[in-house]
Amino acid sequence: MRAATHIPTTIRLMPLLVLLTLILFPFGWLGEQWPAFGRELDQLFSTDGRHAIGHAALFTLLGLAALIVLPQLRTRPMRYLGMLLLVGVGQEFLQLLSKRRLLLFDDGRDLLTDLVGILIAFTVIWSWRRIVSERQDARREM
Repeated sequence: MRAATHIPTTIRLMPLLVLLTLILFPFGWLGEQWPAFGRELDQLFSTDGRHAIGHAALFTLLGLAALIVLPQLRTRPMRYLGMLLLVGVGQEFLQLLSKRRLLLFDDGRDLLTDLVGILIAFTVIWSWRRIVSERQDARREM
């Protein structure tokens, strides 16, 4: 008889929830409240390129976590894409609220770099699943 290996939903979702919290948190606001942190944040994202890489990296991590924790999204790419883009829109909206400003060109560009990260994550998981499947097929043929 097999032992139960069921992981509680809250624990299974924890990496995804932590990433969501980090992505949605208005760090710019925190930098205003805590100047030392703000200087470090400004240094870390000192150029448009660094800012874009940061957005893409965060959304790659979020996408990977979503596809690992919620495997049903692997077969529903439009749902995956919609959910993660909604997070990107939410992030930009919360940043706009914390900065008390209107939408700018950079905000749309941030969403495009979020999309790049989302697509990178999907491609990585899709490729990984394909490689695993091919290896399993090759073993069966032996």
